[in-house]
Amino acid sequence: MATGLFSGAKKRNGSLLDAPIEDQISEIRDEIASLAKLLSQRGADASKDVRARASEASKDVRERAHDARDSAEAGLQDLLENGEALFAELRSRYSVTEKQVRQTVRQHPVATLGAAAALGLLVAALIRR
Repeated sequence: MATGLFSGAKKRNGSLLDAPIEDQISEIRDEIASLAKLLSQRGADASKDVRARASEASKDVRERAHDARDSAEAGLQDLLENGEALFAELRSRYSVTEKQVRQTVRQHPVATLGAAAALGLLVAALIRR
């Protein structure tokens, strides 16, 4: 086969023979087919590369999401534990304060009524304004 366009053409009586043109056309077709195969292979390779990168990125995102979820769950658990401890402490303090108020009211009933009346008058004066 010819290596270039019209390189194998022979002249007979000043005109080109038909066979070399057909050979050239055949060679061009073969080169186009080869080029198409090469482009197809490169496209397939690029597609595999993109799929591999996407798969790696997907795995990385899944791992990060899993880590974030674990961290959020741990933080929520800590928050719940701290909230429960705070609630238990407030309940304990309320219980102690309630006992102290009851004891004070029993020991000083007249002073308690006077303090309640004074507080009532103060609230009434503030409401009138």
